[in-house]
Amino acid sequence: MKDVIVIGAGMAGLTCAQQLKQAGLDVTIVEKSAGVGGRMATRRLQGTWVDHGAQLISVKSDDFGRFVRKLQDKSIVKEWTRNVYQLSSNGLTPPAANERHQRYCCPHGMTAIAKYLASELEIINNARIVSVNHRDQKWQLLSDRQELMETRAIVSTIPAPQFLPLFEEVLAPAPSFLQALQSVKFAPSVTIMAGYNSSYEVPEEWQAIACVNDPILSWISHNSSKHPDTSSQPVFVFQSTAPFARQSMDEADLEIAGKPLLNQSGRLLAPWLASPEWWQVHRWRYALVEESLGVSCLSTKIPIPLVCAGDWCAGKTIEAAYHSGIAAAESAIDLLK
Repeated sequence: MKDVIVIGAGMAGLTCAQQLKQAGLDVTIVEKSAGVGGRMATRRLQGTWVDHGAQLISVKSDDFGRFVRKLQDKSIVKEWTRNVYQLSSNGLTPPAANERHQRYCCPHGMTAIAKYLASELEIINNARIVSVNHRDQKWQLLSDRQELMETRAIVSTIPAPQFLPLFEEVLAPAPSFLQALQSVKFAPSVTIMAGYNSSYEVPEEWQAIACVNDPILSWISHNSSKHPDTSSQPVFVFQSTAPFARQSMDEADLEIAGKPLLNQSGRLLAPWLASPEWWQVHRWRYALVEESLGVSCLSTKIPIPLVCAGDWCAGKTIEAAYHSGIAAAESAIDLLK
């Protein structure tokens, strides 16, 4: 039997598991996907890395700053830009002076951070939890591979809407805990990864763009600027607004779901952006929390130790997920005393 099972191998789950392991606990991560990283997601396309989830890293706190500097020393992250331009129907405008600060990227894609954190952890990949129960002061988790796992405590870092169907029944004795989770709402997103003819010149101002009050686009970035040594052509990432994603979430044809983002970028910036040489679409059903709970993590001893963590608790950023993972580990250790 494990001391702790962590569900989810994103930033919060990996950070939490590292802290628990350092505290001497026997911990395993269970992850439904083949890899790690969650929304720190990267694809290897046309000889380069393309980030189709989280786009950058910002630093606000000293402890996260120390973590990022460690990643810099290991060449896992580097400074990318200090300028995120704003795009509206009036055109492209530079950021205000107080918005110019360091943003970091990963030369080998955002998943490089997750791979670094996961390197010495026990992780079971391709395993989706399908049922949860408890007996004799231990949790029992059943995977879709019919593997039964037992643990003294659980830390769940998956989005609340994915957590609830598994845990709602067993958490009936903890109504306030359930109520907090039921209040969490996520926004979906559609992401386009697109490559263009190498003859096109890309202005420096297109490196990172936040779209303002646009019905379709929320973000545009020149992804190749993160990996200039590997990109043989301009590669862009476009991310949609939540209202647009909701309208197209059930569209079976991904090209139909994604084409409006390319067309809109062509209208707003340059016509050639609407006609890439190749492009792929990824849909995120749970891209960003609409309003975070404003707490580092949630924990309960009823019926037995359980902690919920993730960027949806503390905020919408990678830094928020990092802090949530640290707090979740501390909470799990306290609950097990």
